[in-house]
Amino acid sequence: MIGSAGYRADRYISRMPITVTIKDESGAGRKLTDLGGAIPYALISDDDAVGKAARLVLAASTEPAGSRAALISLLAAFPAGGKAGRQWLSAAGSVLNGMRDPGVLVGALLDAAVEADDYETGHGNTRYVTQENEGVLCGLALLAGQAAGAGAAQLLPALRQLALKAITITEGSWGSPRSIRLANACVQAIAGAALPASVTELLRVERGTRHGTLLRQARRSVEALAAARGMGRDELLERAVEDHGLSGDGTRRVPLADGWTAVLSAGSRAAEVGYLAPDGTPRKSPPPPVKRAGAAELAAVTKVLKAVRVTIGNERSRLDGLLAAGRRWDAGPWGELYLDHPVTGRLARELIWVFTPPAGASLAGIPVDKSTLMTSDGRQAAIPGQAEVRLWHPAGADAEEVRAWRRLLLDRRVAQPLKQAFREVYLLTPAEEATRDYSNRFAGHVFRQDQARALMKGRGWAARPLAAWDDGICHGAGRREYEQAGLRAEFFFDPAAEDDVTGNGLFTYVASDQVRFFRSATGAALPLAEVPPLVFSEAMRDVDLFIGVTSIGADPEWNDRGEGRRFGDYWHRFAFGDLGAGAGVRREVLERLVPMLAIAGRCTLEARWLIVRGDLRTYKIHLGSGNVLMSPNDQYLCIVAARGAQADEVFLPFDDDRVLSLILSKAFLLAADTRITDSSITAQIGRR
Repeated sequence: MIGSAGYRADRYISRMPITVTIKDESGAGRKLTDLGGAIPYALISDDDAVGKAARLVLAASTEPAGSRAALISLLAAFPAGGKAGRQWLSAAGSVLNGMRDPGVLVGALLDAAVEADDYETGHGNTRYVTQENEGVLCGLALLAGQAAGAGAAQLLPALRQLALKAITITEGSWGSPRSIRLANACVQAIAGAALPASVTELLRVERGTRHGTLLRQARRSVEALAAARGMGRDELLERAVEDHGLSGDGTRRVPLADGWTAVLSAGSRAAEVGYLAPDGTPRKSPPPPVKRAGAAELAAVTKVLKAVRVTIGNERSRLDGLLAAGRRWDAGPWGELYLDHPVTGRLARELIWVFTPPAGASLAGIPVDKSTLMTSDGRQAAIPGQAEVRLWHPAGADAEEVRAWRRLLLDRRVAQPLKQAFREVYLLTPAEEATRDYSNRFAGHVFRQDQARALMKGRGWAARPLAAWDDGICHGAGRREYEQAGLRAEFFFDPAAEDDVTGNGLFTYVASDQVRFFRSATGAALPLAEVPPLVFSEAMRDVDLFIGVTSIGADPEWNDRGEGRRFGDYWHRFAFGDLGAGAGVRREVLERLVPMLAIAGRCTLEARWLIVRGDLRTYKIHLGSGNVLMSPNDQYLCIVAARGAQADEVFLPFDDDRVLSLILSKAFLLAADTRITDSSITAQIGRR
């Protein structure tokens, strides 16, 4: 009997000796015989690569035959449709309790499923898993979640990988996900483990997929974990940040052979590993004998390093989102969560925070340590013991304070983990006051729908596609909820060309329309003047980002591909027109950076351009798009990519502005135009 649920392993076991032929990776047949009829391999179909791989893993396992038989029988009994009931889940617990090392076998089965190939079904079609084995994998996922919650947390990354594989669409634009059911089961299992690592993996699922169903499942799972602990999503995310065994200074030391030590260090934007020789001398790597003797330890360090990098990325994204939320903390809990944490603390000590004591003026500064701040004039001040804490945002500061922080960060070469001091600010314009409840600020841009929707989802916006089969009934739209403000922002777009449709019926290019705001509770439209300035600025910043990245005007090859006849006027306006808020910040940074460059004598800043004097021509690099015009007749110069060691060495106070990096790379390239070897560029420069 397996548990009190009434499942019997021998219900599925043939009394005759089992003889099953399977194929290994080489394609050779292999017979599993004379196993006493105790292991029912035949319950796992071998009609797909998943089943074949699972049988091989089970046959090679050192788990007792009875445990393997019970495991297979349990997985085969998973419901053909719907979710597992209490009886199945109870039986799963009993099966795990009866296994010698469930994490090893379950982990090997998950890895086999992740690595399994799709199979041909005929007529050029492929599938990942048969319907029979789909239930087996769903059961395996839930079993892995139980095992993870009982101590085998190493199974969670494999569950996340399997979820993302299952949700991936195959067979092109008309295809479908490998298995939505399996993807959802994996997410359910990750959440069911209820570990700090569960939150990490769920966030990785959110960032790893564009599929709406799985996104919603992952987000609901995080919210359910939060509700179970009596807290909101934001509070759960900040309390569930993994520390990965790092000490308070963000480091972790791992002893190796012969007195060597690996030192893992977390920073505000990355993590790295270094090595100490027995005498304490830093080294880039240990000698070969130490590598061989400490191979297991080094592999473990590499695994932790990757996990720390994921956590840093998650924290950068989470903190960036908090700039729109206006979240506030008491100083005590804030210190524990944001300064004392070995990962979050590395980021928090490079951000600007505002401290408001019960009595007295607010104080803004970057934490130097637990008790001291650096203010915008470079001086130090004590952190108030009793205060309300929030992230500083330039939308709530005057122009001189913003300039002071930007000067300080550039002068002291402080690279913030997210764009804060140099963050773009979007204020209500007279035109928007006149239109009252909608903004046309970003209307009329032509951009790639698929790319934009992917970017929207990455920024927390739900994206409704615009398809030809909708017959123009509705707009395409991106929506984002600002829960603390009780508001929803919506960004609308329409077809840019009625006949330009992808294979799945979606319009390739769309034209931007209005941005509106609504009350979440009632759906009523909200006048723009009543939208909190912080929410308004952050929503408009996101929309500007969607357009700036995906606009056809950002494509330097648009004309060279013969596309200029379509949307040509728009492409030229975007490529060389007036600067938006992001380009304005870019210009301010360049004002201070250009005089420090090795090519400073060849560069001049004008209203919309960085002018670069080469030996062959003079070049105008547009600060909005990064596109280039050449003297004497403003001839367009198409440079698809320009990377160089000199540009890479230039200090930048933030790293999320692709166009700024591109402008600097092109400037270094063109300042030495006689040394350019790319024939596609030299041919254009030589053409008059």
